[in-house]
Amino acid sequence: MQTLSAMIRDEVGQSGGWIGFDLFMGLALYAPGLGYYCGGGRPFGGLGSADPADSGDFLTAPMLGPWLAEAIWHWARPLASQADPFRIREFGGGRGDLAAALLSCAQRDQITCHLEEIELSANLQALQRQATESFKTVRWSQTLSDGFSGLVIANEVLDAMPVKCFEWVDAQTVLEWGVEIDSDRTSEGSEFRWAPRPASAGLSAVVQQRHRNAEALGLHWDSGYRGEYNPWSAAWLNSLSESIDSGAIVLIDYGFMRPELDHPGRTKGSLCAHYRHQRIDDFDELLKRVGEQDLTAHVDFSQLCSEAEQAGFQVNGLVTQARFLINVGILESAQNILDQTTDTISRTRHQQALHQLLSEPEMGERFKVMLLTKNLDSVRRQTLIEKGFIAGDRLGK
Repeated sequence: MQTLSAMIRDEVGQSGGWIGFDLFMGLALYAPGLGYYCGGGRPFGGLGSADPADSGDFLTAPMLGPWLAEAIWHWARPLASQADPFRIREFGGGRGDLAAALLSCAQRDQITCHLEEIELSANLQALQRQATESFKTVRWSQTLSDGFSGLVIANEVLDAMPVKCFEWVDAQTVLEWGVEIDSDRTSEGSEFRWAPRPASAGLSAVVQQRHRNAEALGLHWDSGYRGEYNPWSAAWLNSLSESIDSGAIVLIDYGFMRPELDHPGRTKGSLCAHYRHQRIDDFDELLKRVGEQDLTAHVDFSQLCSEAEQAGFQVNGLVTQARFLINVGILESAQNILDQTTDTISRTRHQQALHQLLSEPEMGERFKVMLLTKNLDSVRRQTLIEKGFIAGDRLGK
């Protein structure tokens, strides 16, 4: 069977000896049966495993207990109360923790909920089936069917989309950094190395416009400033919009609006890897352990705002994860859950997990929650905005 490295080497050879990093990243993460999310890696470890060696490479909010699901469910009740059944479509469901917790909330409140998982990975789909096996209203798909109305959730999806890596040199010159074969094998543990080429006209135009916008904000880039650009988010938003008649879309991810993302202090961009719960920033290390480590970049929420509006969505709010959880009353809900948890160890774990979700140095500030809507009546739309997104809104930043 062909290895992932061999597949990428073939792609480099067929492309004249060089490929853009977005293609490298796409293969490293999503090559069927070989990519990190499709069999090559163990991003989340085993479901419910107590073995530290089987704990995966990183944690997501749904893996830290019921808190995110409880918050989303409480916030989304204006949608759920007027739908029978209430439909949820989830992208990037991971191990299935969020899906199972949301279905438990629906069951508790005696609301019929049908949940659709959009999942390309057979490995992750197996974990999701295991997590939701007690529920009979879950189905899996790899394509978007038309006519959807309800709630769409994408938790840590956009950060895993392949990105192009650029370097701004001056007002006339932009480079694109990509990958070539390391024929000398001078980089220990790697078959690949970084190499720049003049950026395409399209990428150059995007970067030069970002530079002009940064300058207008008083953010000066020195020559050699590097960053990332997601060329796939617009197409994803367009296809999502085309499949939706009406609903609310919740995007949860780490990232920034442009004044923070394009700050001159961020001279090397945000691209990194995650491996065994370690963040890896060294560029050369990103090309090693192909298919065995996560590759990710911070989300450009300013870009998303523009693309979402062009796709036909209304952009209604952007808050930090901590602010969203607090806005929708997670502290009150948490107290009720903790009061009913008699086991001391479980209670302590719940408290620690909630602190991790709310803490500014951990996930509370780094992660953002964005609300998009399409064809929602003004009363329900305004209710959703007021419940979760007015206090602490960052769309103006």
